[in-house]
Amino acid sequence: MDQDRISNLPKTILHDILSRLSQKDAVLTSVLSKAWRETWSTFPILSFSDAKILLPFSQPMEDFARLRKNFLDPTNVGTLPQPVEDFFRRIKNFLDYVGKTLLRFHDQGLAIKEFKLSVNYFDLKCMSRDVDLWMKLASEIGVEVLELCLPYGYEQCYILPKCVLEAKTLNKLVLMGRIRVDQALLNHSTKFFSLRVLSLQSVSLGDEQAIENLISRCPLIEYITLKFCSVSRTKSLSMFGLPKLKRLDVQGIQEVYVDAPSLENFCYCPADFDAPFKMNFDRCRNLRELCLWSLKNTIITDEWFVELFHKFPFLESLKFVHCTMSGRINISSVQLKVLELSNCSNLKEVNIDAPNLLTCGYCGDGAAKPFISFLNSSSQLQVNVLFHIDYPDLSNLREFIQNFKPQNVLASLSLFIHQPIIDELNPDVLQVSSPPPSIKHLNLRAVPKKETTYLALVNSLLSSCCPATISLSLRSFFCSRAFIEFFYKTLMGRKEDNCFCSSGHTKCWWHGLKDVKVTSSIKTDENVDFKTMLDAFPTSAAQENISFRLEL
Repeated sequence: MDQDRISNLPKTILHDILSRLSQKDAVLTSVLSKAWRETWSTFPILSFSDAKILLPFSQPMEDFARLRKNFLDPTNVGTLPQPVEDFFRRIKNFLDYVGKTLLRFHDQGLAIKEFKLSVNYFDLKCMSRDVDLWMKLASEIGVEVLELCLPYGYEQCYILPKCVLEAKTLNKLVLMGRIRVDQALLNHSTKFFSLRVLSLQSVSLGDEQAIENLISRCPLIEYITLKFCSVSRTKSLSMFGLPKLKRLDVQGIQEVYVDAPSLENFCYCPADFDAPFKMNFDRCRNLRELCLWSLKNTIITDEWFVELFHKFPFLESLKFVHCTMSGRINISSVQLKVLELSNCSNLKEVNIDAPNLLTCGYCGDGAAKPFISFLNSSSQLQVNVLFHIDYPDLSNLREFIQNFKPQNVLASLSLFIHQPIIDELNPDVLQVSSPPPSIKHLNLRAVPKKETTYLALVNSLLSSCCPATISLSLRSFFCSRAFIEFFYKTLMGRKEDNCFCSSGHTKCWWHGLKDVKVTSSIKTDENVDFKTMLDAFPTSAAQENISFRLEL
């Protein structure tokens, strides 16, 4: 019998193996042998979530909240509806399991490197003491990564215990949901000498100096995320004296001032999208990546770009989401490698002179048809477009694709085609007198479900572009099986009699296909026919897709 050499490896190596597996697979290793069972029982990465407890219950959380008082009253045991009793029994078992696990680690002197807790059903009155104890146990046994996620919708906040702020080994702290960091806990002696990552999302902080006081006590901080935290009377945030800070993500604060010489990545979104905002990060000369969200109160112009690239000579990545642009913008940069324009209003023309640009992303709707030109572009440049389009606006699709210059840069076009109110499509879109532009990939993420629209829809798509590959989502909510079958038959030329080219002189390019290769993200036998392949897909194929590779 072959010796099991892996099980005899040092426990630190076995722990490293477990850390590279999903939690489900890591748990399954405990049945392999006694050595693996012991390895799992001492695995220093603890992650708990009550999501699986809530999944079987469709009853609204408010109903459970109204009934919990009866559950906590011992005289009412057995008087609740069975589903409700099962729910609270699972919650109790979950609390007991988390508590016993942490006590075992604490009592046996086992280290905890990471402690992650996600509670979707959180009752402040009956659970806060448990969470306090878990935070205390984890802090006392050297936790390095602490992540606490509580629900967002509750009025009352869970107050973070002082023990967390005093944990000297902590290098990453993530707080999400209705959690409050009490300013009284941040005395002058509190220092996070090990903390390198701080992420606060929808967390409540006491006064206008709370965030700055907290951050100022982290001399080695490298990554900061502040997303829509509740701070009374605070409209501005100043960050100084952070020599190690590399990444900053601030959302929900109207004025931001940053002086961090090592900052490389900055993402900013104001609190009030329509009100004036201020951001000053001019001294962050080492900036490499900049992402701006919802800057609607200021129009971004050519001069803005010229000044930006002058201030930050190392800027390589630039992303705009829901920002207001001038009608025509010119972007010129030798350093720029990544550019994204997502749902930016007013854009009519974009001229990009960036010889080292590698990827460009554009997201828009069917009403916009901007001209986007790439001057002195790299041979490696790939442009990826995500287009939300109403069914009647398919008549604009070909013009939109042709507005990219040069046309060979368009690597992928992803379409969400919204459900039509009426089935009619403008017949002018089908009057094609020349071959459509070629693109590398067409991705149909969502299409109308009405079968009466299929013929005009497919004719319109294939009249607008000539893709090398086409992929369709297998989620029935976005793309029905009936449409996938219709699309395949059209590509195979079996619907030529119903095609618009049957009555004209210009033949549709797809009728001359030499071959159509069908592949899928789910492994199937290469030799199975198309229908058998479809039958093999599960009904809930969440992220799966089917692809057609066209040979002309």
